[in-house]
Amino acid sequence: MKQKSIYKKISAVVLSSDIQPYPMKKITRHIMAIMAIILLSQLSNCKKLIEVNPPKTLLVEGNVFQNNETANSAMLAVYSSMSSSANSSPYHLAFYSGISGDELVNNWIFAADMYINEINPTSNNTSNLFWKQAYFNIYLSNSVYEGCNKSIALSPDVKKQLIGEALFIRAYWYFYLINLYGDVPLLTTTDYAKNSIAYRTSKSKVYEQIISDLKTARLNLNENYVGSDGIKTITNRVRPNKSSASALLARVYLYTRDYASAESMSTSIINNSGLYGLVPLDAVFLANSKETIWQLMSINALFVTPEGRNFIPISNSITENKPTISSELLSAFENGDLRKAQWINKINVTTNGIMYEFYYPYKYKVRAASITTEFSSIFRLAEQYLIRAEARNEQNNINGAITDLNVIRTRARATPTDENPKPLPALEISLSKEQVKEAILKERESELFTEQGHRWLDMKRLDIIDGVMIPLTPLKGSSIWDSNHQLWPIPQNERLNDPNLAQNPGYN
Repeated sequence: MKQKSIYKKISAVVLSSDIQPYPMKKITRHIMAIMAIILLSQLSNCKKLIEVNPPKTLLVEGNVFQNNETANSAMLAVYSSMSSSANSSPYHLAFYSGISGDELVNNWIFAADMYINEINPTSNNTSNLFWKQAYFNIYLSNSVYEGCNKSIALSPDVKKQLIGEALFIRAYWYFYLINLYGDVPLLTTTDYAKNSIAYRTSKSKVYEQIISDLKTARLNLNENYVGSDGIKTITNRVRPNKSSASALLARVYLYTRDYASAESMSTSIINNSGLYGLVPLDAVFLANSKETIWQLMSINALFVTPEGRNFIPISNSITENKPTISSELLSAFENGDLRKAQWINKINVTTNGIMYEFYYPYKYKVRAASITTEFSSIFRLAEQYLIRAEARNEQNNINGAITDLNVIRTRARATPTDENPKPLPALEISLSKEQVKEAILKERESELFTEQGHRWLDMKRLDIIDGVMIPLTPLKGSSIWDSNHQLWPIPQNERLNDPNLAQNPGYN
């Protein structure tokens, strides 16, 4: 099969899903999976993306960016990589961070060292974690960015959109790299000679690049969601738009304590009521939900989302290697919080005549189906309310912060019943700044659990991780919590290939 024809088929498939996403889904996914495997297999020569020669693939050949169709397909390949990866899908980010912290109990022997926070630089988990896949996607994004910048053949609108998407994806992966690993090599080109000897760049410098990339992305990305041609407005929210960049930028500003900018960015999305609005709890994670700012569509022919496939048990057994909800997370919900009832489910397991209850994440309700009703939500509106609440509180606008919190709490409020007599109350205006800060953290835990690593990153950025993990670690089966382990180790095989890549403190 010729390489160009591969790109054409990927574009045709995505275009068909733009027009008729659900009835065609089983066929569409099957074809997309085959096309993505062929395309990504051509990239598999890039064993260590920051150490070796660039692969001889279409993404580094100029002909890809000589027409709109193949250029768009190159960008779509990035999303295929993100949704199909065995180690960096939305589920894996939730799983690895959840078992590292206090959200999930690990029932999988393969990840036992992560669960007790005794991972080491040479373990399989370290090698299979986000580092390699993050740099893989950064490499693809750099390829698209460079190819589009050099091209004089692309239409101006398509070129702008693709440049915006490439920079947005690069910023997304660097955000997670620095928050999971600390200082990391900042690679903004496909120049293997430079990349192979890259030193770690300070977290602050990487944040500067992330902010710069996202500002440029916002200028380039379409206001609406576009289809596989990069121009046509569609209902699917699987390609980032201007608000997607704003959502990540709001989060970055919050993490870097630029609270005025965080408030401004989140407000720009909250006020866009034509595109965005909170929806009932049972509709939050549906495909193209109005709460969605950006989603990923699975290319698996059978399983609907990585979260549904991996969180939902097949049968009433804990021998399936499925994680379960921790007692710490279960106890974090207030009485009357419908999120616990609707976003957590349970199985009953009988062992030696004794029945045990095990709870699991149930935000995604479908494990496998021929027709897709759910996509993986990467950014959604509720987070923006919580970002703005925190930003306002830190700027001493306490009443504004409480108002935002109550918007989220109102949706989660239960109607009083005999089994649950107390509805979730609105927060009172009389709360102090510190009380509101605690309420925001608690609300983030209840709203954003098992999504995108929020809880693990919140504990670190708010400097509460030691207080949580010191008493929890012995309960998880380890002797002592090492504060250094809030950062994951750099994979040893990456360091062997790059002599300038230093290891994180606390790892041999």
